[in-house]
Amino acid sequence: MALDETTRQVNKRAVDALENASWRLLEADQKVTNAVGPLEDLSRVTNAHDPALEELRAVTARVRAAREDVSRRLTAESEGER
Repeated sequence: MALDETTRQVNKRAVDALENASWRLLEADQKVTNAVGPLEDLSRVTNAHDPALEELRAVTARVRAAREDVSRRLTAESEGER
């Protein structure tokens, strides 16, 4: 029985950690997206900062991929809670 309880505790911690990660990744996605906008506007006038814009776009894609992965894991762990 102790193993069952430990498994439940670990599952609960995993769900809590994944929920926190999901929230933080959503915040990161929004903040990076907010940083992209002004550089996109600037790129209409000059391409001097396009490398920074491309880096931010890459970060956006990476953050969104992480959000998808965390979401899948959270769904799986949440089903394990039941």
